[in-house]
Amino acid sequence: MEITLQTVRETLRDAFGRDSFVALFITTVIADENCPTACIDARGVMRYNPAFVGEYVTSPADLFCVVTHELMHPMFGHFVYQAGQLENLGADMVINSVVSRVFADCSGNGGLFRRFYKPIGLEGLLRPGSVMYQSRYARLYSSFYESTTSAKLSTGEVIQTLKVLTPSVEMPTIMLIGSHGQGQATRGTSADGTVPAFSADTLSRIAEDLKRAAERPGGYGAGYGEGLYSFFLEVLKTHMSLKRALLERFTTRQKVDRFRRMLAQPRIGVSPIPIQPSKRDFVLLAAGMPPLHYHNMAYRQTTQKRGLAIYLDVSGSVNQHLPEIIGLLRSLRTELKTIFLFSNKVVEVPFRTLLAGRIETTYGTDFNCIAQHILERRFDKAVIITDGHANMTEQNQEQLKARTFRNLTVLFGGRSESPEFQVLGDVVQLDDVTV
Repeated sequence: MEITLQTVRETLRDAFGRDSFVALFITTVIADENCPTACIDARGVMRYNPAFVGEYVTSPADLFCVVTHELMHPMFGHFVYQAGQLENLGADMVINSVVSRVFADCSGNGGLFRRFYKPIGLEGLLRPGSVMYQSRYARLYSSFYESTTSAKLSTGEVIQTLKVLTPSVEMPTIMLIGSHGQGQATRGTSADGTVPAFSADTLSRIAEDLKRAAERPGGYGAGYGEGLYSFFLEVLKTHMSLKRALLERFTTRQKVDRFRRMLAQPRIGVSPIPIQPSKRDFVLLAAGMPPLHYHNMAYRQTTQKRGLAIYLDVSGSVNQHLPEIIGLLRSLRTELKTIFLFSNKVVEVPFRTLLAGRIETTYGTDFNCIAQHILERRFDKAVIITDGHANMTEQNQEQLKARTFRNLTVLFGGRSESPEFQVLGDVVQLDDVTV
């Protein structure tokens, strides 16, 4: 299978969706014989060894295994461990089990790992389908791969277990997939100071893609892998934030802020090779007239300045929750210029005023004031943070529907639904988007 930027992005879009951040994050793909297998740095540059790819990467599922394996290292924070053989092996065991089972369909049940590693001994820990029942590692392997148990071990605990079970005289040399922290880090810069780290924002957006594609065990296999799935979600929660995971989909052109939205901008490139031909090229080919140059569709990563219309409930019933919510919104301080506070009326205030703890409220609650404000400003999207204890007239609901308005409603304080906004967009719990 030939690996190009186009094939990598198509594979990731098929797995994570057409609007995948991960697909745009990979900006360059380079064949590099000095790279033992494959690696991805924080700039989005992917390097791969042509011999490794030629022998083992034979399908999109194999390519998914390679890319996702590398992105999992910063997601789990594995570069905090020493770069010893057992440390690297323990980290890869955790990652490969997640890729193979939590992303079973996308990874072909870890097919790449099955072919690359032997099914016995230490190597057997790195792949599904190993023969480990008579091995000293049987219980450790069972914790991640057997249906009768649930994975409850952290990476550090796996590493410590391996150190206890593996005598140093029996330590074999095992070729591992990936870079294992060579020139990478999860924060700050690498040891040599030349390679940037994966930023918190990048990790948050990668985590959103991974969470969306993660497969929860169900049906006949209910319970199979449930522990590993829950364990993986707990890891993702350490990176999820209110900053971009959901907010980016609700930005609007009708408000001026410094909120940047990442886009995949299509462009046409002319080439004698049909990489991704246009409809015009297909028509010519069907007519028996091959074009001299193909008009290939390609995408480039661009950013677009957008605004974010956030309506924050400051009625009397939410006073006890405001310090927590303001703390969560603090991460937007460099991007939001103003925020809309509402009680029985809407007041637009500088964002720094809210962060200073100064609010203006009538202590009542009224969703109609939001509706009228949205209609007057002609917003197409907005984010509403509220405890949900208010009403809206059917007339205002119908007017918002007629404008094809969409909202993200974030509930806190115990209420689980908001009928007034449910028909206009997504309703989520504050805990679900901030932990």
